[in-house]
This record gives sequence, C-alpha cells and structure tokens, in this order.
Amino acid sequence: MSQRFSILTILMLAYAFPIAADGQEGGGPTSSRKKLVVASDASGDVLLDSAIAAFDNYQSITATTRLQVHLRGHHLFGPGTYLQKGPRDRRQVRSEMILRGRAGKFTFTQVNDSNRLWLFEETPETSSLKLIDLQRLRDSGIGTENSLGSSARFDALRIRGLAGLLKGIQDGFRFGRAVKIEWNDKSVWAMRGVWRDSMLTQILGVNNEAWDSSQWRDQLPPWAPTEVGLLLDANSLFPYRFEFLTHLGGNPQGQSQLEPIAILELLEIRFDIAIDDGQFDRPSDIRPTDVTKDYLRKATTDDK
Repeated sequence: MSQRFSILTILMLAYAFPIAADGQEGGGPTSSRKKLVVASDASGDVLLDSAIAAFDNYQSITATTRLQVHLRGHHLFGPGTYLQKGPRDRRQVRSEMILRGRAGKFTFTQVNDSNRLWLFEETPETSSLKLIDLQRLRDSGIGTENSLGSSARFDALRIRGLAGLLKGIQDGFRFGRAVKIEWNDKSVWAMRGVWRDSMLTQILGVNNEAWDSSQWRDQLPPWAPTEVGLLLDANSLFPYRFEFLTHLGGNPQGQSQLEPIAILELLEIRFDIAIDDGQFDRPSDIRPTDVTKDYLRKATTDDK
C-alpha cells in the first residue's frame, strides 16, 4: 500500500467517533480580530480550501474525540483528545486515543513538537515508542510544507494535525456541491466525496480514465472507503465530523447501501486557550526506535 494512503489507516486506528455528540465551542476568535474566509458558492472543493486555510487563524485548538471503527469484523471504540498549538511552520500537535475491543485496550499517542514526531502504542501484549526526526526530513527537502501539502507522503495527519487530514482527504477525493443543514443544533455544510481517478489508479494498479463505480468498488482493499463524508461548521468551517463509508452488497430492493468503516467527530472544541508546552513532551520513557531512515529510504524509492 502506498504511503500516500496511510492517512486513512491512521485515522481508523487512532481517532474518534460519537454517535450522538453535544460538542460545544467557546473561546473562539471574534470577527473583529480574525476574519475567516467562507466560500459563497457551496462548492465542496472550495469549502475545503477555505477550511484548511482557516487553521492558520488559531493560536491553539483543543477538542475531545471519540472513535468507532468497523473493519474486518472488528469493532473498536474509545475516547481521545486533540491539541494543537502554534503557527503552521512551528505547529505542535498531540493526539491521544484509547480504544477498546474484544482483544482488549489499545492506546495510541502521537506527539509532534515541531522538530520530532513521537509515536507511542500500547497493546495488551506490547508497548513501543517510535521517533521521526522532522528536522532531518526538512533538511533532506522531503518534509517541507510543499511536499506534505502536495502528496501527504509523510503522514500529514500526524505532522500537520487536522489541517493535514483535510488536505489528505482533498488530495484523494473529489467533492461535489455542499448542502447547508442543521446538525446537533448547529448549522453545517454537509458534503460527500468520491475517489479521484488518479488515486484509484494508484490503489488498484490499473489505469482507467473512465472509472465506473460498479467496476472498482469490489476491488478496493478493506481499509479503503468508497466515499468520504464531511460536516463543516457553516461559519468557521471547522470540521465536526468525518465519515469513511463503504458500499455493502445489494439489499432486497437490489440497491447497494453505505455503511461506515470509521467515523470521527470532534467535541468540546476550544480555540485560542493556553496549552502548556509540557503536553508536547515525549509521551513515554521507554526506549524509542528512530525510524527516520525508513521515511528517507521510502522517499528515495518513490522519487525514482
């Protein structure tokens, strides 16, 4: 599987889902201090452009998260947290998730202090801590903003946080027009995206410029959704909900139906509040494994 698509796998294994959430916003920027760009034509792709740009307006973001995953017969559920601090070129990100399933409890913590990316995983059997030296990536010219933004090659979700997740989704999926609806007492833009043809070519290894959904749905790997759904705040364009959906077989009426592989929602969102820098420290004292060279090697291979 190409590194480019790992953003979806990361989400399924390390993020959040609420079935009926009452997310609250507070402490956000006022219109006199910061002006958020909101698209007027309800184009999904234009809304995503503005939503990604809007992250630069915030000094910090905090939110609670919950995740539910249905994949290969497994059901995982758990709460989490998301913290973001600083401008884009020095952005610090921390995401933490505790998932529970039949096999036990799994903890995933990802911390980016803008120079290093720490990946801590704890399962019922093992614990591991991995380190990626972001400065080495930048010095090599492959961890730059342009590189991350264009290809999501180095796990933009982990490195750039929610802005990276949105960018990765935008790179992979083509969106139609968005519809303004009421959801959980909020006014939101609802939008749905399908795979871009270029991405299907990479995933399936087949070059076809005229993809028909009936031809490629059954060929997708289990981790890959057929569609992605987003809910963005109607004013700030902050993402409340991510849906990764797959088509099931025909029902008695002969029609296929969509079911979620994973759903992520962000709750109890706060903007521009103080966050202690200690939140972005190394998440565990166990001996880390430096995997930076693996990323460098992968980049060299991809560029050939």
